Amino acid sequence: MYAFDYRRPATLEEAERALAAMEGAKLLAGGQTLIPAIKLRLNRLGALIDLSAIAQLNGVARDGDALIVGAMTTHADIAASPVVARAIAGLAELAEGIGDPQVRNRGTIGGSLANNDPAADYPAAVLALDATLMTNRRTIRQEISSAACLPPGLERMRF
Repeated sequence: MYAFDYRRPATLEEAERALAAMEGAKLLAGGQTLIPAIKLRLNRLGALIDLSAIAQLNGVARDGDALIVGAMTTHADIAASPVVARAIAGLAELAEGIGDPQVRNRGTIGGSLANNDPAADYPAAVLALDATLMTNRRTIRQEISSAACLPPGLERMRF
């Protein structure tokens, strides 16, 4: 490992300010991909902004017919959620099968989607569910179609 600045903001606003102010900053969700990459020096950064203290990014709720899952919600919390099981049982089952207990208890849906590995479980699930991803950046809320998040060169298949 090498030296870098570390911040653990308590709000989205603090995280946005830190990201804007710190050159080369990376956001840390569960760290299942980023931490090993840093350890192996495959990913060099100037700062690490840990999102784990931002309560508004964690949790599961229903909003009418929609299931809302916070970006910092762990795979284990999704798997154990009765709200998820009632709304989309397959999503709870998918989360239960991710990695091992250590990965399920640290890894997050937001981290997995941000990593955008087409071999990962959540990118395929949000695409199949035609989910909408919501982001907040500099006080601007943006809704992104899951299809728009496909890695470059990967196209939908018709069956």
